[in-house]
Amino acid sequence: MIDIGRAAQHPTEDQNWLSKLGIGALIALVPILNFALSGYTIEHLKNTLNGMDVPLPAWDNLGEKLVNGLKVFVVTFVFALPIVLLTCIITVASGGLAALSGGTDQLGDAALVGVGVLTIAVSCLAALYGLFLAYLSPAIYIQYAKTKEISACLRVGELFSIARANTVDYLTIFAIFIGFAFVLGLVVGVLNIIPCLGQILSLLIAFLAAPYLAVLLGHMCGQYARNNSTIKSAV
Repeated sequence: MIDIGRAAQHPTEDQNWLSKLGIGALIALVPILNFALSGYTIEHLKNTLNGMDVPLPAWDNLGEKLVNGLKVFVVTFVFALPIVLLTCIITVASGGLAALSGGTDQLGDAALVGVGVLTIAVSCLAALYGLFLAYLSPAIYIQYAKTKEISACLRVGELFSIARANTVDYLTIFAIFIGFAFVLGLVVGVLNIIPCLGQILSLLIAFLAAPYLAVLLGHMCGQYARNNSTIKSAV
């Protein structure tokens, strides 16, 4: 079973946890460089797998973390391509329908209805596909820790095999990942209602949460791999 309490609490056992997470928060602010957070997750996953979840990884090998994070991003982007392409196609189609709305009243009303239906349909499809990608994320991290190969992370059958190694534990990781993101989004959304100060606080919380989420995900995935012998032997 995944020890959620251990995953949530263990960072504070590192005497330098504040500085390490603080550096992670600063890195999260920098475009491109922020991909290193995914590399940090990979490194912490492997440390946890080997029973060394404390201390947290240092930031001395930033280049390696960045490369690993970029590779994970490439994998995610490839998986996201179908919905990206569909969104582009629907956007163009919606633009055409919007142009028709300038015609006769009857034609214009029909076009506006068409734009609305397409927008709702794509939004629902994108949300469902986003959940699918979130579901695959733990398996992608574990597969990358095993192989460090982009091509291996695109083998969907192997990703599902990782997910099925212990369905309950895997769904626990997925639920916590989604729950954390939902609560964070809710807090940020509420704070954004407050002019100026609220928006500043929402940004601060979002960037501070990013390195903690990286550590949390890495630890849970490391536990998952450690508890499943077929995965552990391959990492």
